[in-house]
Amino acid sequence: MKKEMEEIPDELNPDLMLNTIASELLIKIAKGEIDIQKLVRKQLSDRGIDDQRNWIGPDKARKYWEKYKMPV
Repeated sequence: MKKEMEEIPDELNPDLMLNTIASELLIKIAKGEIDIQKLVRKQLSDRGIDDQRNWIGPDKARKYWEKYKMPV
């Protein structure tokens, strides 16, 4: 698995994706004070894409990503 991670571009490597996020924000995420999944769903909705990166527009994307909400 480690070798596979080294062969992918940095921008697609999940081990590196949090490196530029401020420690203060990482701490809040770790404590559950920031819902990172909610923010990611919003970002994907704003980009107007589905899980195959197909353009569906922001309105449809909001509805699409809605189904991935975790119960509270």
